[in-house]
Amino acid sequence: MDVSRRTTTSAGHLATAVHDASGAVLGGHVFVFGGGAATTVATVQEYSGGASHVVGALPQPRSDSSATVIGGTAYVVGGFDGRRMTRDVLATTDGMHFHAVAKLLVGVRYPAVVADGADLLVVGGALATTEGTVNGAQTTDIQQVDPRTGHVTVIGHVADPLAHAFGLTVDGVPCFAGGRVAGGAVRGIWALPHLRLLGRLPQAVSDAAAAVIGATTYVIGGEAAGPGEPVSSVSALRLS
Repeated sequence: MDVSRRTTTSAGHLATAVHDASGAVLGGHVFVFGGGAATTVATVQEYSGGASHVVGALPQPRSDSSATVIGGTAYVVGGFDGRRMTRDVLATTDGMHFHAVAKLLVGVRYPAVVADGADLLVVGGALATTEGTVNGAQTTDIQQVDPRTGHVTVIGHVADPLAHAFGLTVDGVPCFAGGRVAGGAVRGIWALPHLRLLGRLPQAVSDAAAAVIGATTYVIGGEAAGPGEPVSSVSALRLS
């Protein structure tokens, strides 16, 4: 995506097609962790120069996870293995070798994950191993993970059970945005950990991606009303 020209071009293909994977950039290399294909997979793929290849595997199959990077270490959080929730928080510095640094108190799929200093904040998430957007199928928990000690605590709650939101950092402040509650997708952008409302997305959206370049946050794609209504737009946000 060339955001200055507002154009997109094909940059290549994955070696293995997957959905609901997570990913990270480590040392200039792009890694894709797990995801779903015919079944949930453990495959780790590296993308470079228009091509990708399989470089390793997670300790177990995992899809519906989220990932973020702190100081050269990527953390893979949440998801499930095709049968049950995977509570282990995985760490990797090279995208190929993984070890568990903590265990979530509440196993979730589709959480929003964002770095808060050296800690991870895990916001909401789906509780069921099948799709569901009604109260009780999602959690209000905000889990704080200290990957240095493995200590995990619930430090707060969002107003409504929430999943499919995404994490982002604005001026060094951890935030999350969008997602789905029982009434459908939402528009809010909240600062953590005190849940201050910073603004609203141009439209209600869940399952979007976010990337920050300079002072601008780009919100990419997502779903307006579930998988049957994908969003093709890219929105540019400037928040302070």
